[in-house]
Amino acid sequence: MGGASAATGRGWMAENLPPAFAQKLKPIELPKPQLDGGRSLMQALKDRRSKRAYRDERLPLQVLSNLLWAACGINRPDSGRRTAPSGGNLQDVDVYVATADGVYVYDAKSHTLNPVLAEDIRGLSGRQQRPPPLEEAPANLIYVTDLAKKFRTAVAEQSLYLRFAHTGFISQNVFLYCASEGLATVVRFWFDKPALEKKIGLRPDQYITLVQSVGYPRKKSYEDIHPS
Repeated sequence: MGGASAATGRGWMAENLPPAFAQKLKPIELPKPQLDGGRSLMQALKDRRSKRAYRDERLPLQVLSNLLWAACGINRPDSGRRTAPSGGNLQDVDVYVATADGVYVYDAKSHTLNPVLAEDIRGLSGRQQRPPPLEEAPANLIYVTDLAKKFRTAVAEQSLYLRFAHTGFISQNVFLYCASEGLATVVRFWFDKPALEKKIGLRPDQYITLVQSVGYPRKKSYEDIHPS
């Protein structure tokens, strides 16, 4: 990772990062996720949709905590297993969070955001190939699979399928959380992958699979007429 130590199952620790990367950022200890409230699962499924228009409003720390726990947080502390399924419990997907303040990586075990880069790269982490122009969301979730984590039995092609499936599970958790809480979200397939991987200092065996934007919806967006 550009001279940094490899990401581990415990997630990155701030002291393992190159000084130039996170010198202006500090780890963020997230508050405990709120496990009550929100819409029912069936209502969330009914309301699930992609939205590309966002208000210029930051996500409160509690909302970010709830969002990341829903995405791939630990829901069985005795075993360390998570809200998103993972073949062989590989847990190969790390979630990077790009905000106006900089980039962090989510450590599910400590429920902490560890600093990666003190720079706003949201404009680099996604483009829009269809109308309307995609407005900048307060947070972009960058999903990164760690190819150094190997499946014991899967062949190469099966391993690749599983890694993208793991990303899909996490992304759908985010979709459902956003539908439950009235947030807007959309997945972003179009981004400059080599530039983004270089910018956040990924190793050659780390691979960005998807980017997902999250924020508060702006009223009367394109998706109100053309839902997806």
